[in-house]
Amino acid sequence: MFRALPSLRFVIPVILLIALWFIGSHLFTRWQLQRIEEPPLQRSRVMFIALPDDLTAIVANKTVYVYRKGDVQAKSFSAGEEPAIRPGARAIIVEQLLERAPIVLTEAQFEPDAELRTAPAPPPLTGEYGVVKVRLTDEGRRRLWKFSAKNVGRTLVIAVGDRYVARVEIETPLNITEFEIQPIWHVESARMLQEALNAPRGQ
Repeated sequence: MFRALPSLRFVIPVILLIALWFIGSHLFTRWQLQRIEEPPLQRSRVMFIALPDDLTAIVANKTVYVYRKGDVQAKSFSAGEEPAIRPGARAIIVEQLLERAPIVLTEAQFEPDAELRTAPAPPPLTGEYGVVKVRLTDEGRRRLWKFSAKNVGRTLVIAVGDRYVARVEIETPLNITEFEIQPIWHVESARMLQEALNAPRGQ
């Protein structure tokens, strides 16, 4: 027992050094990622588009729409209520959104192995919704982490061609490779997203 004391005095500093090395490596990696300049992404088959602060994405009849925040009077998805839109307000189509909003990711930043599953919709909603599991490339992981680290709370809308299929909110910086996109209320929209992500590149 008495001989254990010197070994503990040796082990504890080693553990601390290892912990400091891991922390330092993590911080250095983050610093390196931030230094890498990424060229802006251009319009593509699949686009994860960051909404400007004055716009919002809503779900009406299981379809995603983008409106100016002032045009949306109320919304409640969990209760199954339809959002109240100001009379005469017009939804903002993908083409209009791209004139003022950056593209964060396209299909090129994903591996072509997206998986689709369905799950029962929560009451009082009926039917099923889609869940698409995706895996980022190294570039995609880097782009998502850099954007999410500076944009916690921002909403992304996912478009396939000229159609919005889902909305997601960045709740925390995302330094991840795999994640699930859900809920996609129209299962057909989820299937469209999966197929677009898995389609041969350049088509």
